[in-house]
Amino acid sequence: MDTDVAVIGAGPVGLTLALDLARRGVRVLLVEKRTEPLKLPKMERSNPRTMEIWRSLGVMDDIRAAGLPSQMPMDVLIVRNLLERPLVHQRYPSVAETRRKIAATNDGSLPREPYQLVSQFLVEPILLSRALRTPNIEVWLGTEFCSLRHEERGVTADLRNGAGEMSTVSCRYLVGCDGGGSAVRKELGVKLAGDASIGTIFNIFFRCEDFVAKSRVGFARHYCFAGLRAGGGAGGTIVIQGDMKHLALHIMSEPPQDPAALLRQVTGLDIDPQVLHAAPWTQHMLVAERHMQGRVFLAGDANHLYIPAGGLGMNTGIGDAANLAWKLAAALRGWGGPRLLESYHAERSATAHRNRDAARWAVEGVVGWRSAFSPEIFADTAAGREAMADFLEIAEAGNRRVYEMHGADLGYRYVSAIVDTSEGPAPESPITEYQPSTWPGAHLPHVWLAPDESIYDRLSIEAHTLLVLGNANPQVDTLQAAFRAIGAPLEVLRIADPQIRRVYERDLLLLRPDRHVAWRGNRLPRKPQALALRVTGQTAGQTH
Repeated sequence: MDTDVAVIGAGPVGLTLALDLARRGVRVLLVEKRTEPLKLPKMERSNPRTMEIWRSLGVMDDIRAAGLPSQMPMDVLIVRNLLERPLVHQRYPSVAETRRKIAATNDGSLPREPYQLVSQFLVEPILLSRALRTPNIEVWLGTEFCSLRHEERGVTADLRNGAGEMSTVSCRYLVGCDGGGSAVRKELGVKLAGDASIGTIFNIFFRCEDFVAKSRVGFARHYCFAGLRAGGGAGGTIVIQGDMKHLALHIMSEPPQDPAALLRQVTGLDIDPQVLHAAPWTQHMLVAERHMQGRVFLAGDANHLYIPAGGLGMNTGIGDAANLAWKLAAALRGWGGPRLLESYHAERSATAHRNRDAARWAVEGVVGWRSAFSPEIFADTAAGREAMADFLEIAEAGNRRVYEMHGADLGYRYVSAIVDTSEGPAPESPITEYQPSTWPGAHLPHVWLAPDESIYDRLSIEAHTLLVLGNANPQVDTLQAAFRAIGAPLEVLRIADPQIRRVYERDLLLLRPDRHVAWRGNRLPRKPQALALRVTGQTAGQTH
């Protein structure tokens, strides 16, 4: 078989990449060694940027319908068990509350979409169903990637089906989205750098019809257990899945002989859980040394493995897919220069390292408050009350690190050969707080053009877009001619609203098809040809 792009791995990242490529007219072969989606929770929170990407692919509503109902809060509790009053109650808004706030905000400070609590075992079937119905995508389930060979104008891959029969696929590009043990990465000889095997968590995935009803502490997204010592462990968390009937206990513990009994012991509840899966999981903090080699790319867990604190694993992978899809489409159409695809490593490697550091920072907060716990805090003495006050202060601050990483979710910026750097180094973008900016490399902050009309809906997914803001009236003919000379598409969108001009900081913004700012200014550069060449990857020369 011949195809444009072969995507190895049909988890959320591979499926998202395949759908994104297909809507751009790219022919995709999607290869997955499993015969059906994995029925395990893995990820459980899709961040706002991921939901924006899925919205643009037309699958967001189905994913939200499968997840936690929109009116349910995303609160987090630190508890001893689920019978006594929580030690700490951290309140976070529901999707519905966040939607109302977004609708009333037009200063760029909030994303287009709220987050969503939804389990991977619910997401994958939705994405796979869409892929199976998409004309440009051919899906081979039960097919294993074996090896690849670099050719002059593409890649040849050897595949094996469940019957042991071999087949060969020729493609222009190949992307390994095949997880932490990526066979594609190993075939390339790419190493992972960082901290491996830094801890083991025992996971119990279970179903319990009346768990929420029997809990006396109320509903929470996470129940974080303080001082838990079951099986010799040092702490644990119960994670609610989207249907509120499936749950997962993550515990620092030796494998229990009776997982159901452990669940009753930990929670204090008289429940009869149906244990669906119980196994240890080794934690890593690793990033691939290279995200690409020739015409072969890595995305998702094949690129980066994180501790789950902060929920950055799959969400970073979805960002990989969004970054790569438009670049592959541009290269296949002939207007993407050699530096366009090369920029994938520079942009996503920096983001992967940033998110790895953010996850480490988050888990340090959790380790800190768990270490601060002592039975002494419950003593009805002056010393006990002082110890309790100290513990609550540490727990309140430390645990919030996991849930308040808006800057990591939304504030990453790209620095590469296809982004203008004439303004110098970008100001620091904090992990905890999203600070909207149109600094080149940043994602365009969200604004409303009218009630229920997002600027994102006016931006092309296939072309660069020149935003002309406020009273600016530049002569855009020379820039349009420069793009035409390359064969690259360029659209012009004029927005007169002075409030939006204030949010966007400049009169002119040149946006990439992934909504990241490639260049900004109050007048077009003297050499528009140089700008067009740079942002399409033809050259890394100066744009002014």
